[in-house]
Amino acid sequence: MAYFSWTKDLAVGHDGIDNDHRKLVDMINALYEALSDGRAKDVMGKVLNNLIIYTKEHFAREEVEMKRINYPKFMVHKSEHTKFIREVEELKRTFDSGANINAVQVGKMLSDWLRNHIKTVDVELSAALQQAK
Repeated sequence: MAYFSWTKDLAVGHDGIDNDHRKLVDMINALYEALSDGRAKDVMGKVLNNLIIYTKEHFAREEVEMKRINYPKFMVHKSEHTKFIREVEELKRTFDSGANINAVQVGKMLSDWLRNHIKTVDVELSAALQQAK
């Protein structure tokens, strides 16, 4: 059973964004699956690295859409993206340094951030994208 289930309330109504969000949910669940199997330390670095790469790609796609419609909240939204990437990169640096990282706390932080970001910031973006059609 997945820790972080994709539910209809997470859908923003934009296929590309929703598909990206599903993949991010899957990545968070991969960390929890490894944790439940006792492999969290073995896969933490890989999950964090993949999350950084994919999140940058996803955020870039969202930002292209925001620019396309001259989204008035572009800078606020982009700053949330930048802050999140920095936080995950810092987690990765900490992990790479050999420091002990609590996988449960990392997974909770990631899932809480994504859920909150989708339900607040991305919902507003989706509404603006729908209006711009």
